[in-house]
Amino acid sequence: MPAAPAPSAPPPAAAAVVVPPEDVLRGLSFAFLGVIGGVVLTVVVWRLGFVASITSLVLSAGATLLYAKGAGAPPKRGIVPLIVMIVLGVVIAFFGVIASDAWVAYDDAHGLVASPRMSFIWDNIFRGEVIRSYGKDMVWFGLFGVLGIYGTLRRLIAQR
Repeated sequence: MPAAPAPSAPPPAAAAVVVPPEDVLRGLSFAFLGVIGGVVLTVVVWRLGFVASITSLVLSAGATLLYAKGAGAPPKRGIVPLIVMIVLGVVIAFFGVIASDAWVAYDDAHGLVASPRMSFIWDNIFRGEVIRSYGKDMVWFGLFGVLGIYGTLRRLIAQR
C-alpha cells in the first residue's frame, strides 16, 4: 500500500515589507551638511567668476537627497523643516556672495577704509543699495532654489 501523502504545509506567508520610520532629526542633520556644502560651493563658484545662482539647485537637491539618506525615508514629516532649511541656505548663500565681494572690495580700498574688515563687511552686506545691486542674482538664486526643491521632492515622492 502506498504511503499516505504528508500533509501539505501552508504556503509561506508573503514577506512583509518593513519601511523604517523617518528619523527627522537625523535627516535634518544630514541635510544641514548639504546646505553648508552648497553655501561653500556657491561662494567658490562666484569667486571663480561664474554665475553662482545655479548652485541653489545643487544646494536644494543635495540637502533633500542627504535628508532622505539620513532619515531612512523620503521627507514626509520633515518636509516643512527641510524646506525652511533649504530656503535659509539659499539666503545665506546669497549673502555669502555679497560678503565675498565685500571682502575683495575691502582689499581694493586698502588704506581708504578706517574700519576693520569684518565691520566693513557687516556694514555693507545688509545695505539696501548693495542688496539692490544684486537684484537679478537674487531672483535667479530664488528661482533655482525653488526648482531644486520641486524637482528633487517630486522625484523622491515618485520613488515611493
